[in-house]
Amino acid sequence: MTSCRAGEPDDRTLDRVGYLEGEHYLVLSASLGPLAGDSVFGTLTLVRRDSIGVPFYGWTDVQLDDVGAHRLGNPSSTDIVAPGVLVLTTPDPSDPARPGSVILRLGPQANRSDIIRFDGAYTALYVRWIEADAFGGDWASGMSGPEVEGEFCAVRTNSP
Repeated sequence: MTSCRAGEPDDRTLDRVGYLEGEHYLVLSASLGPLAGDSVFGTLTLVRRDSIGVPFYGWTDVQLDDVGAHRLGNPSSTDIVAPGVLVLTTPDPSDPARPGSVILRLGPQANRSDIIRFDGAYTALYVRWIEADAFGGDWASGMSGPEVEGEFCAVRTNSP
């Protein structure tokens, strides 16, 4: 198993989004906000969801309050209609066949597929690099803008 470490941002690796499927050890470290310097650890499970722009959904047991992030319902929700974690991709403007961004949105209230939210609190992980056994980037949480933020890393704990 690879150790969780900060990776260099590399948008060329975002086309490896398929590597996100599976079980991971997740670490969120806060660098801005009242709990700056604190970290939280847990598990993250992502399963395939064959949908354009939403390749995976999943759940996590990470205690978001421990790094000052907004908790939008129970992030361990396994309900496909309101999952604890939703993976969202947008196409690269220069090559629509490749992802331009990969975001993990946390909280079933934010991830409900039966309503469209246009405002409210958020907690999101912004993927900056993906490898076969790990991925990472930065994260932010807030209402109208980031109130807390930091870095995250997820390390695979099972075989792909």
